[in-house]
Amino acid sequence: MTTTGYAIGYGKGEIEPRIAPLVSAVQSAGYVTFSSCEGHLEDDGSGIPRRPTVCFYADEAAARVVHLAMLEYRSRFRCSWVLTATFVAHRQTNEWTLGWAIENWGIAKEGPADTFEERTLAAAREHDVPMLIALFNALPAR
Repeated sequence: MTTTGYAIGYGKGEIEPRIAPLVSAVQSAGYVTFSSCEGHLEDDGSGIPRRPTVCFYADEAAARVVHLAMLEYRSRFRCSWVLTATFVAHRQTNEWTLGWAIENWGIAKEGPADTFEERTLAAAREHDVPMLIALFNALPAR
């Protein structure tokens, strides 16, 4: 299935269906995305949890707009989210540029440790990802 210029699915180069609406919102806000993950409970053998993430290219001023919006929404999220930056090779130009990631660091509500990942993924998918979509939809046009 395709929408807004990309394929949705679970193969290489496809956007996973549960994160696709957020990817679309980030792109509609004028940011170019380069990586995303909807989060997964299945063990891929790495032992590392896979939590929802979306990554985009932006200079510091554009990322600051996102950061300030995230601060405004912070009390409404059910999970902890961070905005981090690193230099990445831009996929079209192969030049080093700033890449930003909005990453889920886990549910903020106490509960049983053995269900932490399940509760985190449910809260992110059912509540926080729609909040992030609203956040990006409310950003000023770039």
